[in-house]
Order: sequence, then structure tokens, then C-alpha cells
Amino acid sequence: MTTLLKSGLLAGFLLISASLMSKDRDFSISVGNVTAKTVNFEIANAKNVSLFVYNDIEGELFSEKLDTENAVMKSYNLEDLASGTYYLVAESETKVEKYRISINSNNAMEVEKTPVSSVNKPEYSISGNMVRLHMTDIKNSVNISVYDFSNNLFYTANKNGENGELNMTLDLDPKTSSNYIIRVEENGNVFNKIIPLR
Repeated sequence: MTTLLKSGLLAGFLLISASLMSKDRDFSISVGNVTAKTVNFEIANAKNVSLFVYNDIEGELFSEKLDTENAVMKSYNLEDLASGTYYLVAESETKVEKYRISINSNNAMEVEKTPVSSVNKPEYSISGNMVRLHMTDIKNSVNISVYDFSNNLFYTANKNGENGELNMTLDLDPKTSSNYIIRVEENGNVFNKIIPLR
């Protein structure tokens, strides 16, 4: 069990039952039963998945990185949290999922079984100065911009995915800059990636 303390705002335990498997590349979360103020989650494929619990008032209350492919059992109990809305966020290199946890004034807790948001991150592969950008599950146009550290803009374009996917290759000139920032924005989500060419 893990004790959580953040400036006296959170003292307690969070309960997560996690079973890690290696079937697919992306992690998946199944929300289990909620009893009192204890919540159960099953996480599949959680290698290098970070977990965060936060709310908009106190900010981040707890974080943990899962770094094993073996089965992991954790206990989290939210009994010391005040009434309000909290979020459990799971993030890997490829996606982010956020689940809403509501605690009412009668101290009853409800956890939504489906994420309030699920975002697939851009994926990059780099070979020399050629950078391949790949995105899946695209629902809107994607704005892609390339800058250097001095904020000089070298490229910007709006792209639409084909069958929900975007694949493009960027040729970055190492003579112009040794580092570039690729900014990807889709549906209000912004991802920045620094690309060093050395």
C-alpha cells in the first residue's frame, strides 16, 4: 500500500487493482466496482504508464509510474478526500486517458466507467534529419508547425487524416538548426516534441 501525502491535503490510500498483460501495444483500463470510497481498476499493457490523481483546486495529489509487465496489485482509498471532482489520468508514450471521480457532500463516490477523454499522441520515428510523424484516431484536421528554439517558424500546415490516420515525413535541415520543435494540435490537444539532429 502506498501512503499519499501532499501538503496535508491528501493523506490516505487509493485502491487500484491492476493486471498487466502484453496483448496489444496500448494500455487499456477497465473500471471495476466502487465500494465506499475505494475504487478498482484493471490496467492491461501498463508498461511505462504513469498514473496521476488530481483536481482543479489542489492540482496533482498523487502520481506513480508503472514499469513492469508482471501483474501488479495496488490499493487506493480516497476516504480522506473532500467532496468534489477528481480525475484519474493514465498516460503512456502513445495515449492519455482521463476518468472522472465524483465525491458528493454525503461522502459517496462515483467513478465513470468510460474515460471523459482519450487522446492518442503523435508518434515519431527519426532517421538522420528525416522525421516521420504518425497519428491515429484523428477526428478533425491537424495543425502541424515546426519551429527552432528561437521561435522561428519553418513549416505550418493543416492536414486531414486518411481513414482516421495521418502519416507524413518532415525533412529538417541540420544546417539551419540543430534542434527543432514539432507542434501538433488536434481537437484542442497540443503536443510538442523536441527533435535534436545531433
